[in-house]
Amino acid sequence: MEDATTSVVEDRVIGGVGVRTRYRATEQETPVLMAAEASRQALEEAGVEADDIDVVVVSHWTDRNYVHEVGALTAAELGMKGSMAFEVCGSCAGFIQAVHTAASFLTSPTGYRKALVATTERVTRRVRPGSKGSMLVSDGAGAVVLEATPGAAPGLIDSVFHTDGSLANMSAAGGDKGWVKSHPDLNDVALAHIADTVEEILGRNKLTIGDIDWLIPHSGTEPLAKGIQHNLGADPARVLTNLSFRGNVSSASIPTTVSELRERGVVKSGDLVLSPSIGGGVWCWGSLLYRI
Repeated sequence: MEDATTSVVEDRVIGGVGVRTRYRATEQETPVLMAAEASRQALEEAGVEADDIDVVVVSHWTDRNYVHEVGALTAAELGMKGSMAFEVCGSCAGFIQAVHTAASFLTSPTGYRKALVATTERVTRRVRPGSKGSMLVSDGAGAVVLEATPGAAPGLIDSVFHTDGSLANMSAAGGDKGWVKSHPDLNDVALAHIADTVEEILGRNKLTIGDIDWLIPHSGTEPLAKGIQHNLGADPARVLTNLSFRGNVSSASIPTTVSELRERGVVKSGDLVLSPSIGGGVWCWGSLLYRI
């Protein structure tokens, strides 16, 4: 049963929800199955065969196991043998973390040329049934192929990622059911970190927010989405999310938003995009700067 304290915290963190449609995976639609399906679509669009992939990084946190890592299982589902595959657990910032990690391998002496980044989350398993949070979250997966192409115009221009374990109490998934509980100051702390990471990545690339064609953040909640728009001084017409019709799909939010907007012709090749995110109760945060 919902207590008064829980209700107040949910109202402060979640606000008016603002989600019209949500999606719940069946028991058969496992994180591995969803990651593999999203990866197949990304590989096909990139014109890359699974055997050409050197490293696979899968972002996933909602169905954690002691063994049988989702990253390796996803690679196996795709028929890959020998590729380095593993998972990261940055929660809502997991896509930033995974791309940041994959890019590090592609620019290292390993000789890796192609990476597959996938995100796969069943967030509906991590909220208490009947709670306000259950009206906010969805299940889903997204993926992208990265390729090191010296001399070519960059897709991924820059990435930043930071952690601070002392902030882990801002949100936690605990108890027998692993349901998420958030600190009432979550949004305030999250917005401060998003502003910092945006300032950092714009500053070192000598850009302003006005130079960005599209700001595609992980919005998470309606108050967070509105706060990002207000705090960064971005043109509201240039801030894009899929929160209202997809819900909060954690680390899958940014790649699914980009994919859906490309299919609709809103975001086009050559557009400059900035995607910031926070995750894991604000203990990690970062940004990606890239051209479509």
